[in-house]
Amino acid sequence: MIIGSFQALALIPGTSRSGVTITAGLLLGLGYKLAIKFSFLLSIPVILLSSLFIFVDLYKIPEQVNWLYLLIGFLISAIFAYLTIYFFIKLLDKLGMMPFVIYRLILAIVLFTI
Repeated sequence: MIIGSFQALALIPGTSRSGVTITAGLLLGLGYKLAIKFSFLLSIPVILLSSLFIFVDLYKIPEQVNWLYLLIGFLISAIFAYLTIYFFIKLLDKLGMMPFVIYRLILAIVLFTI
């Protein structure tokens, strides 16, 4: 519940949802890899529910929708999302979080000054 609540901080420009939830997991005593995996698992319900809402809206429109193309696109994006998470975890094992923290801080400063 606490880690999920930390996601609200991602509404602040320049804040990373995954970064905030990983940090929350670490603060609560989770191991590094478990915090990362849990953070990415938290995105699954949001992605699935938002996709469901879009599919319901598409079903209601009178134009013909190619459902096969949508399904193929969904599956391809799911595969690449999994691969991205897999390789991102490997990258974090090598580099740690600090390069990403610095990047996000710089981005936040730029966004607040624009």
